[in-house]
Amino acid sequence: LSKEKNLDLALQVLALVRQKFPNTGLVIVGSGPEEKVLKSKVKSLNLEGSVEFAGWQNEVASYYKTANVFLQTSFFEGYGISLVEAGLSGLPVVTTPVGIAQELEHGRDAYIYPPTHPEMFATGIIELIDNNHKRENLRLNLKKTLESKLLSKEEFLSRMKENWEHA
Repeated sequence: LSKEKNLDLALQVLALVRQKFPNTGLVIVGSGPEEKVLKSKVKSLNLEGSVEFAGWQNEVASYYKTANVFLQTSFFEGYGISLVEAGLSGLPVVTTPVGIAQELEHGRDAYIYPPTHPEMFATGIIELIDNNHKRENLRLNLKKTLESKLLSKEEFLSRMKENWEHA
């Protein structure tokens, strides 16, 4: 939970989504220096009881299995492994254009919005709540796209071996 993850945006988005769907909640997995600030923001936005801070988790698969959408609000990501894990778990993704999200197609693979527009994120999430067909298409397309971009274990090891031999 650090500044570059921009979780303040996630809280703003939740507040907007709850105007239409008041039972919507957010689970934040991780720990870090911004936790106190974020908990204070939860109170100021009257989101107590709607946000759970799960802390650091070594195993996140159960969170992906019980979620309805994966929200990534980062200002930057090196690659974005959590987005890949979420997408391969079958979650629709709403994200900023960072890491591997830059290789995805907005509206087909994921909903991709600038990190300064909470209303756009909220509109996308509301659309996914309202429209099962769009949510299903998004999650299926993302999974297919990610699978096409990832290397098999065998190919990864073969390329690694080639790189070591070349070096």
